[in-house]
Amino acid sequence: MQRFAIILLALSCCFAALGRSVWDGVYTKEQALRGQTAYREECARCHSENLGGGEGSPALAGGDFLKNWNGKTVGDLLDRIVKTMPADDPGNLARRQYADITAWVLNSNEFPAGPKDLDSTPSTLTDVAIEEKREKK
Repeated sequence: MQRFAIILLALSCCFAALGRSVWDGVYTKEQALRGQTAYREECARCHSENLGGGEGSPALAGGDFLKNWNGKTVGDLLDRIVKTMPADDPGNLARRQYADITAWVLNSNEFPAGPKDLDSTPSTLTDVAIEEKREKK
């Protein structure tokens, strides 16, 4: 049994090392620009133009956001947005719009863009860690 636990621990470390992070460029600049437009139309009234949050709405950029989401995944973030936003009609946007808005949130937190759009399915993003600071691999 002890041998099995050691093997599981070793495998989990290997899989963690294979994971991606927001520092790996998981969205494109074009997607973030689409997300900015969708954000202004659907989100800014509650979360503010600068993503700073509002009365009853959390900040989506900056220290508070990073503190709350550090160690979670982009899949977690996208899933939360899809299931709860917009507050007056959750889940009513197109999947692409949700992914674009998530890309805008990542861009607004100064995570780098990359060559491929962020996927619109939360379960495909569970290996993309949100890290407040770039972790050395």
